[in-house]
Amino acid sequence: MHDPRMQNLFDEEGPRGIGTYWIIVEKLSMLPDTRAQLKYLRSSTSKKLSITYIEKIIRNFQLFALEEDGSFSPEELNPAKKKEKKTAKNDRANTVADAKNDEKQPKTAEEKTENPNEKQANALKTSTDKETSREVFKENIKDIITSSAKEEETAANDVDINPPANYRDASAGSQASLTVCDDFGRPETPLRPIRPWQEVVDGLAVRTPWLEAACIHSGYGELLMRHIEAAVDCFKKHIEVYDKWHNLLSESDVRRYFVNFTNPGQHTSQALYATLLALDAKQQSAAPPDPYRYEQRIDGRRSYLGCLIPDNAPPRPDNAAFWNETTNSWRS
Repeated sequence: MHDPRMQNLFDEEGPRGIGTYWIIVEKLSMLPDTRAQLKYLRSSTSKKLSITYIEKIIRNFQLFALEEDGSFSPEELNPAKKKEKKTAKNDRANTVADAKNDEKQPKTAEEKTENPNEKQANALKTSTDKETSREVFKENIKDIITSSAKEEETAANDVDINPPANYRDASAGSQASLTVCDDFGRPETPLRPIRPWQEVVDGLAVRTPWLEAACIHSGYGELLMRHIEAAVDCFKKHIEVYDKWHNLLSESDVRRYFVNFTNPGQHTSQALYATLLALDAKQQSAAPPDPYRYEQRIDGRRSYLGCLIPDNAPPRPDNAAFWNETTNSWRS
């Protein structure tokens, strides 16, 4: 944390930036030369850590060396000063010289009489350790290659639908408001929660100018408007049977689909028309007969065969009845 670049990262991005840096370093440490392409880190992405934010940490804070082929590797933190490097170099030189002098010294009798069996055992142990390390290395590389292959297969679907957002406190006084920002600190429109598709479809039954236009477009507007609740129920069953609810994310999606569902010439519209006709006939047969069905209305006045009927007269009982003014009653 004493490296100025790390301090700059903490000042700009806070704990999130530091955590992302160490995630990148940990992933690179699994590779033999700690170098990788950006796509290698795709498996580290999630809704809380996008690939865009990872690339920002790699490119903007001089903590990684970028190669011409697009690969990158971590830079050294807190590099030693020149004087310390020179001292370390002299110490290494002295150590090498001492080792060479020791090699020139004549071997003692004990060193000369080293057991050949011990030499063979040490050689066998070294060989076994190398084989074990090689097998572990192969397994790690195999896991990395398999993970990369799976990531490339799903790259087309790897869309950050809900990218991590930073929230700035833009409150003034006692009223607090939140501004949603992207990974680069730019304000953006906050995402709205998606309503259940059933709730959006139920909203089609509300009498609106759009619904009137959609009913007219269907070719049986009066019938459709009269039984709009039943039509919406048929529409919901169609959505469930054909598993179309995945594509209905907004009110405009539902409206477009309903217009196509009731479009003249579509088999769905024809089936809906027959269903609503049967429902209409059933309701009319179940309803009580109109008591004034043997009368007519002219300018708001009741009449029959051109004769006016008094306002207080009961309904005309049949098609052959006539009003008797003497008895103030209907006669057949």
